[in-house]
Amino acid sequence: MAEDTGNVTVRMPVKTQKKLERIAADFERSRNWLINEAIENYLDVHQWQEQRIRQRLKRADKGGKFYTRSEVSDLIESFKP
Repeated sequence: MAEDTGNVTVRMPVKTQKKLERIAADFERSRNWLINEAIENYLDVHQWQEQRIRQRLKRADKGGKFYTRSEVSDLIESFKP
């Protein structure tokens, strides 16, 4: 059974439209399909991030470990080549 759909109008730079058309053609899909995929992926990532933040806040409320700004900076620096 098909999902109910609605219309949304989006303005975007012509340069972005051309990129979108090129990628859609590479996938042999419509621009509409590609836009929907991009939005779904964005929403999935956003939902995942929100869940992780809520989990971490709960952990912090229960006395979780906190790092100082200096400790975080040192950790970030350790990953740099």
